[in-house]
Amino acid sequence: MTEAIDRGATSVESEIGGMNEDDVDQAFATLKDPILACVEHRAARVKELGGHFQLALRIDREGHAVSAYLRESTIGDRETERCILDLARDATWPKPLGGEGLADRSFDVDPPAEPIMWDEKKVKRAVSTVAAGLRRCRRGADGDFTATAYVRPNGRVLAAGVAPPSAAGDEAVDCIVDTISKMRFASPGRRAAKVTFAVP
Repeated sequence: MTEAIDRGATSVESEIGGMNEDDVDQAFATLKDPILACVEHRAARVKELGGHFQLALRIDREGHAVSAYLRESTIGDRETERCILDLARDATWPKPLGGEGLADRSFDVDPPAEPIMWDEKKVKRAVSTVAAGLRRCRRGADGDFTATAYVRPNGRVLAAGVAPPSAAGDEAVDCIVDTISKMRFASPGRRAAKVTFAVP
């Protein structure tokens, strides 16, 4: 399994509290191998597992993550996403100067096996059949949720994950993933398919 980090996507925001960018980069660098371990563990079951994600954090004055969520994710596996978030929450972060700090970093992980990539239009009808349930899962959470799922050759969902619009929206993710996991799609053929779509 290969891995690449998009170095250009690091950002340290000072509207709340300033943070030393080099120290934040170093803190993210220490997470690289543990994050890969999260992915590799699940890739034993989902060999097509990989994708892009952006980890967003709010850090308190003591260097602890007050909140962490995946602002973007096409990983498509809730267990892997949860593992990554747990690592971020448990890590020690640089102490912000003058209040709480915000930081994020983008990662890209190549899958061991390439899935068939589906366009969102291919699953639009199937997703519409569970739209009411997905809206109930959102529990009034504002913003856009984006889901990614792997579809087995028999049309059943192998794994699914969701990127919420905010840390608060993470509370609805398990319900959304559970609803998607029970869906049935068209057969992609002999290989698993991967599709990313907006949650209605």
